[in-house]
Amino acid sequence: MKTISATCLLCFLLAACGARHSVVLVADADGRVGQAEVITAVGRQSLTRAGDMTQLTGRSTPPSAVTTATPAYLAATFSEAQAIEPPGPEKFVLYFETGTTDLKPGSLDTIGRIVHASQRRQAISIVISGHTDSAGADQLNDKLSRDRAEFVQQLLQRRGAQFKRLSVSSHGKGNPAVPTADGVYEPRNRRVEVMVF
Repeated sequence: MKTISATCLLCFLLAACGARHSVVLVADADGRVGQAEVITAVGRQSLTRAGDMTQLTGRSTPPSAVTTATPAYLAATFSEAQAIEPPGPEKFVLYFETGTTDLKPGSLDTIGRIVHASQRRQAISIVISGHTDSAGADQLNDKLSRDRAEFVQQLLQRRGAQFKRLSVSSHGKGNPAVPTADGVYEPRNRRVEVMVF
């Protein structure tokens, strides 16, 4: 669970004003929801669902009971902040044939979409991460996942992808999209993920 200590610090600094501060848990752009724990000197509240909200008036008072922030409240309270928030990254997934750096049919078209996104967004950064399924030896999977990521990098650069920074990583059979036992051929794990920021 993530602890929001900065919020408590903010409340401590602003407590003299007697202001009330709201902490709301919102979903990421892809719909995933994390967790947060809001702590003061005399209490704590856990936020675990999208829309969970607690309010603080200072370091020496406990956070309020968790309520649900309505869409109307979120729009009225955070519309200015949301208007200037940069767009979230775009994620693309390319799939590979077993044991190779050969893209599966359809994945080659994804390269063009990534290049277009990098140009349209004037990308600051592109993050490329290579993966394998759990079949095969660890050392071979580590090399294959790196080879796949570097292959995608080369394709993007040849097609004119624009970015200021590039990061390439490989995970072997670690971080599978679909968890499996060792030795299992799983086509959804034989992939390269590309994030365009």
